[in-house]
Amino acid sequence: MGLPVGDTLKGIIASKLDMREGGSWDEFGDRHLIQALVDKARGGSYGANMRRFSQAAQSLKNAMPQAISIDNYLHTHSNDADIVMLGKMGIAASILEAEFDSQIKKNSHGYDIDFLNLPDSWHNTFCKMLTENVKRDGLDNLFENVTFITFNYDRCIEHYLVMWLKSYMRISYEEACELCKRLTIFHPYGQVGKLPWQAEDGVGVPFGAPLDQYNIANTASQIRTFTERVDDDPILNPMRRVIQGASRLVYLGFSFGLMNMELMQMDTPGTYKTVMATTLGMSESNKQEISQRLKRSFTVKDKETSSHIDLLNISANQLLKDYWYTLST
Repeated sequence: MGLPVGDTLKGIIASKLDMREGGSWDEFGDRHLIQALVDKARGGSYGANMRRFSQAAQSLKNAMPQAISIDNYLHTHSNDADIVMLGKMGIAASILEAEFDSQIKKNSHGYDIDFLNLPDSWHNTFCKMLTENVKRDGLDNLFENVTFITFNYDRCIEHYLVMWLKSYMRISYEEACELCKRLTIFHPYGQVGKLPWQAEDGVGVPFGAPLDQYNIANTASQIRTFTERVDDDPILNPMRRVIQGASRLVYLGFSFGLMNMELMQMDTPGTYKTVMATTLGMSESNKQEISQRLKRSFTVKDKETSSHIDLLNISANQLLKDYWYTLST
């Protein structure tokens, strides 16, 4: 969907946090993010708060080329409240802006996406697989055997599924939303706000909403660092139980970083697993280590859950196409 991840996300965050202590803050960085900080600084000694924020912002910005990821950096500095707050705001501003520029946001005529001119993606292939041989009046169990775990902060999967089902199944937006409420999807690091149909109060943050200081401040509070997630058993335990009970695991565009693998570590032995993973462009030595990391994630108290692991040098979309029949069985 073209949203920033990895080094691209780090670069955008660094640009948005370019706050200079001397001169006008409005000359640099992201004006919406800076306004969110101005609002926050008014809660105490304004001048001292803004100086503190600008110093933390420059530290974070300058460290981005050195960081493995923004998540790793925030974990390293989890005891610095200003760094964590600014990092979350930088993430929120970057992702919300990217959603606004995305090709899958609703157009000016309503909620529709122009699927005719949308580049093919794994999302489209997945939806085709999901609805193969499914009749319009048989959608109730559509997501019965599907669970998503995404380490991204965006809401592309949820939004795309709603729009795709609305268009293909010729159902209302409201019906598509109700269907997608049945999909289990975990965001271990949180997300940039609940979509309106996900929010308990029905408000939320629409996909593609214009960027402003209020959206940044509100959605930043819904992002979690690795340190925070490690202590958040209500999220982690259900996610790990799903992994434990799954007979087939598919990793699409996953980096297999140690922090993320730790979050996915099973805590009780599970069922036999068939594993497929995209490792496009990765070296053989890294692939060997990925296999070991996967096996360790299936190991509890020296008891390893049996598994068959295929590491595939193809894209996420190609994996779904090449293994359509296998995954649909």
